[in-house]
Amino acid sequence: MSANLHLLATDAATPDGDAEHFITKLSDKRLRPEVIARTVWVIDSSGVVDLLVPPRAKGARGRKGNLRENVRLFLIGLSLCTRLGYETTVKGVHEVLTEAVDREAQWALGVLRPRVTKSTARHPKGAVPGILAPALVENGKQRKRVFPNGAEEVSYDDLHNATRHLRQRWDYGIGSAPNLEADERARRAETIGDVVEALIVATTVPRVSGASWAIDATGQWAWDRGGARAKRSLEQAARDRTKEQIDDLVVEGIEVDEDGNTAPQQQAVPAALRVAFSDGAWGYKTGKDGRKEVGYGLHQHTIVRVPDFDAPPRSEPLLVDGFVLTPANADVVDASLDLIDRIRARHPFKLLLGDLLYSNLRADRWAYPLAQRGIEQALRLRSDQHKTVDIQGAQMQHAWLHCPTAPMQQRPLPEDNADPARWEEIHTASKAFKDHWAFDRKQPGLGTDRETKWVCPAQAGRVGCYARPATVDVAIRNQLPLITPPDDWRDRPCCIQKSIDFTPDLVDPNHQRKIAQREYVGTRRWKKKTNRRTLVEGTFGILKNPSRQRLRRGQNRLPGLAMATLVAAVKVAVFNEEQLRMWHAETGLGPADHPLLQPDQPDWGFRNLTREEAEAIDQVHLMQPAEAVTITGEVGASAA
Repeated sequence: MSANLHLLATDAATPDGDAEHFITKLSDKRLRPEVIARTVWVIDSSGVVDLLVPPRAKGARGRKGNLRENVRLFLIGLSLCTRLGYETTVKGVHEVLTEAVDREAQWALGVLRPRVTKSTARHPKGAVPGILAPALVENGKQRKRVFPNGAEEVSYDDLHNATRHLRQRWDYGIGSAPNLEADERARRAETIGDVVEALIVATTVPRVSGASWAIDATGQWAWDRGGARAKRSLEQAARDRTKEQIDDLVVEGIEVDEDGNTAPQQQAVPAALRVAFSDGAWGYKTGKDGRKEVGYGLHQHTIVRVPDFDAPPRSEPLLVDGFVLTPANADVVDASLDLIDRIRARHPFKLLLGDLLYSNLRADRWAYPLAQRGIEQALRLRSDQHKTVDIQGAQMQHAWLHCPTAPMQQRPLPEDNADPARWEEIHTASKAFKDHWAFDRKQPGLGTDRETKWVCPAQAGRVGCYARPATVDVAIRNQLPLITPPDDWRDRPCCIQKSIDFTPDLVDPNHQRKIAQREYVGTRRWKKKTNRRTLVEGTFGILKNPSRQRLRRGQNRLPGLAMATLVAAVKVAVFNEEQLRMWHAETGLGPADHPLLQPDQPDWGFRNLTREEAEAIDQVHLMQPAEAVTITGEVGASAA
């Protein structure tokens, strides 16, 4: 039945006058005025309705309809569904708007409207005593509730038609819109990206300090299923590869070379692996037991802001600054670089924290394009990326040069499951190994200039070496270690030159440019930087939590990349709002006048309306112009 809940008036303070008892956590069982007002503020201030359904041109002819109003209602309903834990489907949106919103708010939002439906078809049994309105029925199915007093309720069909128009206008995937021209496909994708950005901008605040972000991807597995033949094909491919050759998002369409480097797609995707009507595709995912599995759907590439490694952990709120959805077999690079460029237009971007996938991407496709944008990486490394190669007589590991006689097999390396005590041992041993054997890097080569300059530890004054006699006496006097060079040291440029210059070839995996980073792997600074990469994984945990944003299979049954992105964007906006408010409540940081950071009013409960009270509310609104009553989005105001 339709909601007949009327929220009782609330005051700014508790009965004893104490204004400090504001609550910051809204009920997840019903929708209070504050949460509705904030939802409306996000949707309206972001301008997403204008992006999706541009206003009619002046003088345009033809039936006007309520498309803009219904799209706005659908977006508001998506947000409210997310907050209540409903499925974000058309049915879920309709139920929330008609059953979980009080009657005054229904009028303010446009859920209740003056009647425009001309049909008089009624339920065969007629009006049920005590029920305000019989339902219009077509082919035995309830279509819309029309009230005897001249009001009507938004119908499921109204919302369904809004999503149908959105799909017709904005579907851009190969499967959902196969016949689009390339320019039109790009235009639609760009606009949907603008919608995502608009919702994110509305639910974020300027960074307090720092310019570090973390990137990762997660699966959004589709409600429908792909063909069985495609699934079997990927499962066989997974069995044929070693564990090290398959990373979280190494999917069909990204070829893997012998050294584990990803390269652009070289061949057309087989018909069995192409995207379907939902724009989903079969790709690899990591199962709960850590093994590689195949899943059907989309990948969500997401970037979250993280505090700089030398800043306090809560100096920044955990906010999503951008994401993009791709079919699960799509290349990761282009979509992620476009996403980075969008964020760079709003914020400075200096450091990107990446997972194992990003250490596997070839340097000319990922690391160097980032460097051209002024971005450095801090990376976790795969177990097969500890390879040592010869560079001008020195030993290179993790893109860092070491003395030719360094015992690289004894170098302490990060461990997957080390406890804090073990990490202390690794950090201490890594520093000692670096001081003894690692070259000084005088020119990092992490920017657009790819050249690096290195000075050996003896030349840098940290050890003595018999290949450089002048350093031996100094080392003995200062009780520094002594190194005996290899027998062929005269043939090694690193042993006879004051410094060596090295410019890595971006397509040569032996030059290790793809995993180059500023910090020495294993040291405390390296660990402190890479640790904050887990914030993006925490974000996924919240977004997918069934008691939070529920970004899970079955929560969106509208096919196509455009609609999947739209639903995900609304859920990310709710996530950002929640995180922003919790961070502000804990730290007091952030703009105190921001509409999303205002305190909630005390809650005095609610009661059910009688039929007479409901009709009285309707009568007031039916006598006013349609635009006279609306949700304002102002804190503490449900209607104005």
